[in-house]
Amino acid sequence: MLLCACQDCQRASGTGHATVALVPTAALTITGAVKGFDRTSDSGATFTRHFCPSCGTPLFGQSSRAPDIRMIAVGFYTGQNDWFAPSQLIFARSHQAWDLIADHLPQHNTYRE
Repeated sequence: MLLCACQDCQRASGTGHATVALVPTAALTITGAVKGFDRTSDSGATFTRHFCPSCGTPLFGQSSRAPDIRMIAVGFYTGQNDWFAPSQLIFARSHQAWDLIADHLPQHNTYRE
């Protein structure tokens, strides 16, 4: 479970970071149509944002670096996300000073290696 402060996540979330839960692909069931938008990251990996083609609701993200993991926005669980506790900040190099992040969280300038 992490916070991502990359500029792409800032644009997509409209805030200083994206708050996501990492879910194994095998644990996720999708019914209905899904569309995706690919972009190449600075590392050369492909990041795909999947969304509902009817209403545009973001569903999950996926990196070619971790094909067995889906990234689901914690806000997707509105009213049922008391379980969430961020464990790290990635892309801290793009973190905005006005976006207050708990000081005790480990921060990584890029993806963790």
